[in-house]
Amino acid sequence: MVYIRSCPRVGMDTIRRNPGIPYAITAVILCLMILSAGCTVPGKSPAPAVPASPGIVPDNGTAWQEIPLVDLQGKGNFSITSFAGKTVLIPVVSDSCPPCVILLSRQLNEIDRLPGVQDGTIAVVALDLDPPLGPGFIVTYHDQFNFTGYSARSSPDLTNRLFDTYGIFVVEADAVPVILVCPDGHALLLPAGVKSAEVLTTIIQQEC
Repeated sequence: MVYIRSCPRVGMDTIRRNPGIPYAITAVILCLMILSAGCTVPGKSPAPAVPASPGIVPDNGTAWQEIPLVDLQGKGNFSITSFAGKTVLIPVVSDSCPPCVILLSRQLNEIDRLPGVQDGTIAVVALDLDPPLGPGFIVTYHDQFNFTGYSARSSPDLTNRLFDTYGIFVVEADAVPVILVCPDGHALLLPAGVKSAEVLTTIIQQEC
C-alpha cells in the first residue's frame, strides 16, 4: 500500500512571522506556469506548410494558337499556327467599347506602317471579341484604316484561354491589347496603349 503524505499547511501565524512567504509562493507558482507553458522539444522545427493542390495544370501557353478561326472578310479558315515561321501580330479588337474605337484604329494604322506587313513577312490577325451576330470591328470601321490582314471572331474557348494565359488586359479593349507571336511559336502580350510602328519594330527585334 502506498501512503500519500500531505504537504504541511502554512498557518496564519507563520505567515505573520515571515511576511515574505506569500511572495515566495507566488514566485514559485509563476515559475511553474512559465515552465509548463514554454516546454519545447529541442532541435525540432515547426512542420512545413502543406502546399495547396495545383489543380488543373494549364497548357504551355501556345495551345490557343491551334484553335480554328474563320476570317470575317471571306478569306477562309485558318489558325495562328497556319502562319508558322512568320511573325504574327494579333490586335484584339471590339466595337463594344465606343471610346476605344479611335485607339484601336490608331493601333491598326501603326501596325500597317510596318515594312514586314507590306512585304508579307509579318502576318496580322485582328481578333474580334464582339458577339457572334453582327459584322464585327474590322467590317464596321474599315473606312478608318487600311487593314489588309485577317479578321476573326474569338470563340469563348479562345477568349478563356487567352485570359488564363495573359490575364485580364488581353480582353480589355481600352488597353489596346496586341499579342506578338514569334516565328518559333512563343508569344507574349505587348504593353498596354497604342504602340507606334517604331516601338513594335524594336520589340519584334528584341523578342524574335
